[in-house]
Amino acid sequence: MRETQASAIVVILLLSLIPQAISSEGNGAEPILQGESEEPGPFWILFTCKLESCPGMELSIISDGESFHYSDSHHVEWSGIINNTVEWELTGSDSLGPEDFVITSISTDNEGVMEEEDLPDIVPSPGQNSDWLSIDYSSICQLNRCDKTNWEKDKVTFTGSLENSSDEDAILVLGDFGDVVKITDFNSRNLVDLEVWHRGEGKTLVRSISSSDFDGLLLDYPQDSELWIRIVHSNLGDFSPYQFNVVSFDGDKEGPDGHELPNPWIYDYQLHANSTNDNVFRGHISTGDVEGDSILVSSGSKILMQLECEFTGGVSLDIVVHKIGNITRKILENLEGCPEELQTPESTTGVEFNMKSEVLSEWYIEITPHTNGDGSLKGDAPDFLWTETGPSEFWTYVRPGPGSVSGSLGLGDSVDIHPLEINDENGSLVMIRSDIDSPVTYQIQELKQDGWQILNYTNGAMISLPKGNHAIRVEGLSPISGDVSYEFTILYLGENIPDDGEYRDMSHLFTNFYILIGFLMILPLLVVLWWNRSTIIQRGLDSKVNEKHDIERLSRLREKLTKSNIKDIIGPREIESALGKLGETPWEGVLEEWGSPDLRHMTEQIEICAWRPMNGSFLIVGIRAFEKKWSLAALNLNSPEGSNVEIGGINPSYICEGQDIFLDTIEPHSKKFLRISIGGNPSNIELEISGLVDGEPLAAVPRESLSWDEEK
Repeated sequence: MRETQASAIVVILLLSLIPQAISSEGNGAEPILQGESEEPGPFWILFTCKLESCPGMELSIISDGESFHYSDSHHVEWSGIINNTVEWELTGSDSLGPEDFVITSISTDNEGVMEEEDLPDIVPSPGQNSDWLSIDYSSICQLNRCDKTNWEKDKVTFTGSLENSSDEDAILVLGDFGDVVKITDFNSRNLVDLEVWHRGEGKTLVRSISSSDFDGLLLDYPQDSELWIRIVHSNLGDFSPYQFNVVSFDGDKEGPDGHELPNPWIYDYQLHANSTNDNVFRGHISTGDVEGDSILVSSGSKILMQLECEFTGGVSLDIVVHKIGNITRKILENLEGCPEELQTPESTTGVEFNMKSEVLSEWYIEITPHTNGDGSLKGDAPDFLWTETGPSEFWTYVRPGPGSVSGSLGLGDSVDIHPLEINDENGSLVMIRSDIDSPVTYQIQELKQDGWQILNYTNGAMISLPKGNHAIRVEGLSPISGDVSYEFTILYLGENIPDDGEYRDMSHLFTNFYILIGFLMILPLLVVLWWNRSTIIQRGLDSKVNEKHDIERLSRLREKLTKSNIKDIIGPREIESALGKLGETPWEGVLEEWGSPDLRHMTEQIEICAWRPMNGSFLIVGIRAFEKKWSLAALNLNSPEGSNVEIGGINPSYICEGQDIFLDTIEPHSKKFLRISIGGNPSNIELEISGLVDGEPLAAVPRESLSWDEEK
């Protein structure tokens, strides 16, 4: 009601600017307010004195040529039906002014709906049809389609009148199930009631509200029924103009694409992407909308957002953050209202608001970012170079040319990456100019266009960049103790135009020169080789002699170790000495001289070879470790068919228990050779070496066994 009074005051004050020729009959009365209206229809105007008394207050009216005068020290009013025009003037003593009065009025809105003929007194019975006057207005300001200042204009005004105490008006409001109807600014001359009716297979009175208690009304449009508004006198009364505003919010046109607003957000775009303007959104949740509404508002990385929300009814709110890479994370849930501030995490691209309500609700959300972004971004620039998928759609490119790029770094934010776009077909020459003194470094990075690897870079100095997407890296100098601002300009030095001149190969003119220089460069080497020719030849001869000596030594060792009656010829110390010398010999030399082993097995960590001399009852076993050390190593001899394998002797001496020989530790890149005497009657012998490698048990088992035959 107060809103209607305020709007009426504005209308009347504007009308008062038009000079009128209404004479006052009061002696000494001064004009205070005056005006006119040319809109036909019901009209009512009331002036109420704010003071204890307003002496000389008089209202003069000329309506369609008839004059009326009303005087009172507290309030004066006039109402009636205007066919053409009405002129009015308020006069009073010279001590009074416009600020001493409250003006209330009802007049026809030329863009609204007016009762031109008498409306039905009651809601028609089901099945009764006629061309009744109706209200049909759908909101054009749903979601964010209008500025907040235009919301008050998003309505239609209905103006009517009750002729006498027995007159009643029923008005049809058009709409569909799922729509939300809002009625505001209900005003009347006398005390009247506004009734809400549903008309379908039957008709039902839903509720009744007196004009004195009216403070806005939100209604669900009924399913399979019509919505009717009925105006009746609260008690006995005479002629009474009335007026109210109506707007219908179409539930099927609330979304950004003209359809129903979903929950959760299903569209592949955000609202107000990368905008620095305030974001204001509104909507309605009908009783039948069990899923509710949602909005996804573009945001940025590490920014502080100020939120202002209003919810009528019980709304449950969830807030979900969207990040680069289609990552979503719910950060707040089951809220009854918005937090005053919201800090977005790193890599944020948008903030989604999910709203549900079990009752009819109206919601309004206003979002204001507190901080400016880096460059033209809304929020913090990325801290890292993009992956193989390329720059995100939420990142804004910078381009060479006029206009600076500014941003800030701080604690936990020491790097900013700005995508740089080059459009010249042949590439561009660019460089960076720092516009303010700031403790940061700049780097221009040339990127490979299919994998985004860094091909070249400069510290802001001139560089030639091919057409495509590249990067500007801004890094703060350590230590960063607070906010650091930077500003730079990417200077465009022109297109990198290739030189299309003709060239001839003249290298043949320098052939003789190249030969001479080459000969002079290798001449000192030839002189040195000539002076040392005897030494080089002698080293070659000595190498052959040493190689022959090693072969003869291996042959003698083999001859000693493979004799079956070796104990009768040489003692244990000489056997161990021979095996030790064998361990000092290169492994490849042993294999070459001793021939192919009867059993050979190699893994990533160890190699095992075994030789059985002709008619011998013993084995020569060679073990070579690779990169890892073997701890608690042991060699096991067994027969796969179950025959007993007896170990008659071991050289060099090791602890032996049953069929196991305990070798202790085998160092990396070391070799061990064993001479093992075999007893029993095994037909085949299997070897297995086990131990600890890096603290983990490990075993090497050849897949084949060694055939053992006493008569071999």
